[in-house]
Amino acid sequence: MGAGMRGVRKLWLVTVPALALALVASWYLFIRERPLSNTTDKALQAKLDAAVRTPEAVPLSGMTGFGWDRVQVFAYGTDSDDISEAVGDPVEWSVSATSYEGPSLWVFSENGESVRAVQLDANVPKGGTSWPRGVKVSGGPDANVVTLELSARGGAGRA
Repeated sequence: MGAGMRGVRKLWLVTVPALALALVASWYLFIRERPLSNTTDKALQAKLDAAVRTPEAVPLSGMTGFGWDRVQVFAYGTDSDDISEAVGDPVEWSVSATSYEGPSLWVFSENGESVRAVQLDANVPKGGTSWPRGVKVSGGPDANVVTLELSARGGAGRA
């Protein structure tokens, strides 16, 4: 083997591992799934507050201003790992599990992928934690209690 070929071989032995390391680092920094952070949404909160005070149920889809096809609602104090497992995507929610009062977390998904996690000052509605896009919001028997119900065209799918 000539001196030139040994140099190419050494360059190859150094370059290939360096490229592999660069690809792994790129995946870790840019491609891996980052947890969905929770937000507050004053406009959505105001619409939700108004909806529970109206005599008729109001479609939740008309309140959000973003695309989604399923919403899951979690009680205050629910562990982020439990939420992530239920939703199927990593979700961050840091709240004190020692308190029994606080916001609930509403995780909106579209096509099986979480798009938004919103803290809302609302109870976890009775009847299930997972609701399709056709769900409507009302005040139920108590003016300040959120009730979710399926419209006739909303389809089945509560879980």
